[in-house]
Amino acid sequence: MKTNLTKGEIKAFLREQRQPGQPTNASFASPTSNTTQVEPELPEPNFKDLYQDVTPLHQDTITPTSLNSPLSATHEKRQAATLVKQQQAEFTFSDGFEGYFGDTDAVAWHQGDKSHARLLKRLKRGDFIPDWELDCHGMTKANAKAELAALLSKAYKDNCACVSIMHGHGAGILKQAIPNYLIQYPHIIAFCHAPKQWGGKATILALINVPDLNQFE
Repeated sequence: MKTNLTKGEIKAFLREQRQPGQPTNASFASPTSNTTQVEPELPEPNFKDLYQDVTPLHQDTITPTSLNSPLSATHEKRQAATLVKQQQAEFTFSDGFEGYFGDTDAVAWHQGDKSHARLLKRLKRGDFIPDWELDCHGMTKANAKAELAALLSKAYKDNCACVSIMHGHGAGILKQAIPNYLIQYPHIIAFCHAPKQWGGKATILALINVPDLNQFE
């Protein structure tokens, strides 16, 4: 189609038809264009900024025990404590005394009174609950003797009728010595190996002649 307009008039007409702010044809992208929009790169997060609201925990410091610290101090404290208990016990046992408990492996003894014999039977059945317990595991014979004397003296003063002495099995030294010590204590009226619930043959239950014991006779 021919026109009488000059090239200059055509260009002017096109400029007038163009909307304000409308991009040129060169800047238009086709709806079917495969152009991929590139996302701007974000800065790497800073660890301190992420956890700025977190309150740091206070680290307790415990000074480790030196490997070169002598163990003699602990041993001396134990010896001193044993000496104090021996002095407070007001009673000492003789290592030269040995009682006779029959040919059986089970240990059982009473003073000979019929009422004491009945109490011994009840002790074997587990009718008495120990008021106090003495665990002699790991003790030497001397330490066990001092601890036992202190236990019996304290139990008698505090009106405790039944005590438990755990000697264990081991080499059998305490198992043989403790019954011989118990016979020597004047306020013991009966003792025997404990029922299973109280330790069996690794433990001895002893009855002390205190006022509270009268309610069981």
